[in-house]
Amino acid sequence: MSFCIPFYNKAEIAAKIVHGILVSDDPRFEVILCDDASKENAQELLSQIHDERFRYIRNAKNLGAHRNWLKALESGRGEWLYFVIGRDRINGEHITRLIELLDYAGKNGITFLLDGYPHKQELVVYPGIEAMIQFISGHHPTGSIFSRKVFEEIPDREYYFTHSDMYPENYLRRDMLLHGKGASIRSYVFVHYSSLVDRTNVKSTVEHDMNLYDMYYAPRRRTLQFFEDLDMVAVDCADKFTAQEIDKYFSSKFVELLGFVSDLWRAICRNSEWQAHYGQKVTHIGLAEMVRNIFKAYSDTKAHLLEKGMFSSMRQRIMYRTVFRTLVKTTAKAALEPLGIWRLLKAIKRGICTKRACR
Repeated sequence: MSFCIPFYNKAEIAAKIVHGILVSDDPRFEVILCDDASKENAQELLSQIHDERFRYIRNAKNLGAHRNWLKALESGRGEWLYFVIGRDRINGEHITRLIELLDYAGKNGITFLLDGYPHKQELVVYPGIEAMIQFISGHHPTGSIFSRKVFEEIPDREYYFTHSDMYPENYLRRDMLLHGKGASIRSYVFVHYSSLVDRTNVKSTVEHDMNLYDMYYAPRRRTLQFFEDLDMVAVDCADKFTAQEIDKYFSSKFVELLGFVSDLWRAICRNSEWQAHYGQKVTHIGLAEMVRNIFKAYSDTKAHLLEKGMFSSMRQRIMYRTVFRTLVKTTAKAALEPLGIWRLLKAIKRGICTKRACR
């Protein structure tokens, strides 16, 4: 297995990630650090790491984040490529268990895995359209694990990482899944950035100068991401899936979109820690704005389906049903949440689900 880590500047953070991996004495992996021509003196610090499982690669010139991501993956020599971005951590103590899960994957036609999900199960396998539903979205990049054999057979991977407007790794995931099955695993090696830092005091360097409504979690960006994901499956792979399967994919993703532009948008905007992290002020998103976002997402989606020749009476019904349910849920939550009733209802629902699972 190859841990593929692209980074730029802040070599001390990259070194900490490497040291965290190398605490494992398992010989069946390598660590690749791909330096995108850092301005800091990274070579001096990283040259102090002496382990035959570690390789340091420095680009002659800055390639940009996405191209450096791709180069890090292409530099891996293991059977599996485990992608790690520089602000996360890997707990080397669990690497042997991770490799056991990858051995299972290799023997059972799994070509892509996402580590850290779901939180209560060690391994869940998804074939066909179910894999597309689970993995073609804006998941955190760290923990994406690619079969190197299939990865190297994808001819358009460089194009994806230079032309995607949103998340180029989703195209890569899609092509990996077309060659096999996907799996969610929980190996306990992935330590998410958000669990390591106080986001109130650590500012984002990516989007700090943007307007609130241009952030990645804002409704407009979420809608564009939805269109890109929809097109890469429903348009580009129309010959790979039945109309019923694509309807299922569309339904699942449209439900996600309406949640993103209403409840999730409201929750993030009033989260003081997240807003401080992104250099924004806490903002109250009212019910009227959420309702407008829901109807705009509906109208934009209908226009997109018509433009792409994907509109049908079935998808119209899916949208009507989803909009109605989302409006009911959003309105009920906005009315009941201040009274504490919404939290009580969620607790009751969790109790019922837990009881059914025990049975």
